[in-house]
Amino acid sequence: MLKTILLTVALVAPFQVSAQDRSGNDTASDWLAKHYASFGLWDSVCDERMEAGELRQRCYLRYVDVFSPRPVFMASFVFAYTQDKQTQIELGFERGVRYSENGFRVERQGERVWSAVDGCLDTSPCALSGAAAQDMLDHMSGGDVLVQEFADRSGQTRLLEWDLSRFADAVSDYRREASARNLL
Repeated sequence: MLKTILLTVALVAPFQVSAQDRSGNDTASDWLAKHYASFGLWDSVCDERMEAGELRQRCYLRYVDVFSPRPVFMASFVFAYTQDKQTQIELGFERGVRYSENGFRVERQGERVWSAVDGCLDTSPCALSGAAAQDMLDHMSGGDVLVQEFADRSGQTRLLEWDLSRFADAVSDYRREASARNLL
């Protein structure tokens, strides 16, 4: 049960303000899912709710990796979402994580083709927008694996390898659904 609660918190972290009620209180969200598709590890989601009499819609891609279950819960996540008709990306990880050099990267055929920008991994979440977000999406779409090498807050060395074989399909679905809602 606790794992479910913590995972739910991790999934909505980038949308904290949106998950509050209209008075700003932290309450259960009233977003209604209108589209959900799973592509391997990656989920493409669109949801909506009424705000001040107007329909508010959002679409996003996500993957959350709970790499250490309770009692020492730890997770890492990637969210790609639309804001002001542009894609934004948030990379989230636990406090105290220290990435190795090029420790957050996309590989194709065993070669590094993209690494997180300098300084981005110093705080969580690491936010990318504009050309930086598009660059990451493009490399992930053409990559084989997203690799994370780091020491967690307890000092344990970790290696996470996220399969990207279905990521291009997830991006295509996300873009199609976001475009249909005039979000891109």
